[in-house]
Amino acid sequence: MLPNHTLWGDVLANLRFVIVDEAHVYRGVFGSHVANVLRRLRRLARIYGAEPQFLLASATISNPGELGRELLGLPVTVVDDDGAPRAERTVAFWNPPLLDGELGLRGSPLAEAAKLQAELVRRGIRTLTFAKSRKAAELIHRFTAEALGDDSRLSPYRAGYTREQRREIERRLAEGELLGVSATNALELGIDIGLLDAVISVGFPGTVASLRQQWGRAGRRGHGLAILVATEDALDQYFMREPEMLLGRRVEAAILDHANPRVLAGHVRSAAFEGPIDEADGDVLGAEVLAAAATDPELRSTPRGFVWGGRESPAPRTPLRSADAEAFTVVDAGTGAVLGLVERARAYSTVHQGAIYLHLGESYLVDELDHATMRAIVEPFSGDWYTQVMRDTATSIVQPVREERRCGLDLVFGELEVTERVVAYERKTIRSQERIETVPLALPATTFTTEAVWFAPEPAQLVGLEQMPLLLATLHAAEHALIAMLPLWAMCDRWDIGGLSTNHHPQTGRPTVFVYDGHPGGVGIAQRGFEQFEGWTADTLRMLAGCPCHDGCPSCVQSPKCGNLNEMLDKSGARTFLSRLAAWRPPEASIGLSDDTPTLEAGSAEGAAGGVRPS
Repeated sequence: MLPNHTLWGDVLANLRFVIVDEAHVYRGVFGSHVANVLRRLRRLARIYGAEPQFLLASATISNPGELGRELLGLPVTVVDDDGAPRAERTVAFWNPPLLDGELGLRGSPLAEAAKLQAELVRRGIRTLTFAKSRKAAELIHRFTAEALGDDSRLSPYRAGYTREQRREIERRLAEGELLGVSATNALELGIDIGLLDAVISVGFPGTVASLRQQWGRAGRRGHGLAILVATEDALDQYFMREPEMLLGRRVEAAILDHANPRVLAGHVRSAAFEGPIDEADGDVLGAEVLAAAATDPELRSTPRGFVWGGRESPAPRTPLRSADAEAFTVVDAGTGAVLGLVERARAYSTVHQGAIYLHLGESYLVDELDHATMRAIVEPFSGDWYTQVMRDTATSIVQPVREERRCGLDLVFGELEVTERVVAYERKTIRSQERIETVPLALPATTFTTEAVWFAPEPAQLVGLEQMPLLLATLHAAEHALIAMLPLWAMCDRWDIGGLSTNHHPQTGRPTVFVYDGHPGGVGIAQRGFEQFEGWTADTLRMLAGCPCHDGCPSCVQSPKCGNLNEMLDKSGARTFLSRLAAWRPPEASIGLSDDTPTLEAGSAEGAAGGVRPS
């Protein structure tokens, strides 16, 4: 619509209202792009003589006013009085049985969810079960049917259902024919959610806001039941031990950064194609657009303003789900469907040949990574193993932006250059985590600039931990644990976050821990960590203290994406170190690292290697 606005002139000239539903979804990289698209829409409407009013509807988030302003570039009025009636709801936390305490292995959450759903169906309670993938939802449906002996009162809910099929499911629920529905987290049901009595959430969905949305579907017409079935994930197990930390927790803040230079560039060019950019556009598009236009070699300066120098619109070449225009397209070999985009900076660790790529919770095997066409060719995968890369990571501090004395150390937020080289990958069994094989890779290094929060612990905070390799293992474990808990403070996934820990960084001259945005340019995740450092650290310490394992497990310090394959991790050291941050006192002792201390890095510990989600 925007590149072809001349064809939509009547609509733009008469545009009075723009409704943005599910506004909380527009966060991170995607939200940063959408914010620029909405600004471009406002600009074109103004050119045609209209000043539309924007109405944003959102799930509960902690910063609705800030999100609205960031999306629109306009002041907003928050309407947060909820007059809807609320029925009483019972909340249950269900942890699968512990099979191996030291390894943190538990029974299948899918089997547990199926048992619960089957029992609820037997009692005539209309139940919806949320799983994180279509395969998981289908397994829950199958296990439930096996437990009941038939599936006549059950239905999986898959993407692609027609309106008529949705209405049929709604009718069967209303008439009591259908009592159990299993679906994926990403699916908007489109059915009358007031007909449901119970909701089972298999695994914490990533944010408190999302969990409350799921649970809110149950019991709107009477007493409801909401159940969280835990997986082995660190956050899940944290909430099992500390349920009040979930029930009493404030929902997260939705963050974005429309001025991220890598996000902004394509929209500046697109706006210049849609109409010359001049000084008057600054209050709509933002001052950053004017500055970017003045330095963009693909724009021409004319008496009317900056215009696009090419013939075709640059908008189709501006991906809305990636911060990097140079992105690999992930293509299903069987259907030719485009599954998503992966930024070049993350592609070698995500869609290398032989990798298992996750898309909307489904697994795909990468058959080929074509550097010439920038395509990753994948096929559906149903095996019982997964892949994990080994990589070398280095960081270079570009520019500190903010520095404050926090928790007894100098906490810094700023710009960081990250260089990563994937050197190999391992195939591991899903059930036992056993190594099947290690496959070497010869891939080029990638470098990107992003935002980060970092700190160099004071000597007193490392007393008793200063000797190698304990020092590095302590910092490495603390880094993993901090990254696992950051999603509680920013609406993100741990796959959006990277990290590096080292016993000696050449620029700080000291042991240093970095946590950075995994997206080039950054989208505000690290900044949120800087702003909430005390609470973030306290949550991390509480999680470590509560995990029953001794040496570390997937529910505390082990990471599913550790580039060092979870080697050199000391849970006890991390707990000691973080406890000193939480209860800091003036330093009473000091340590020194001799000049001949070997420099090691756990930089690949939490390299942000997740593929860009297409939703």
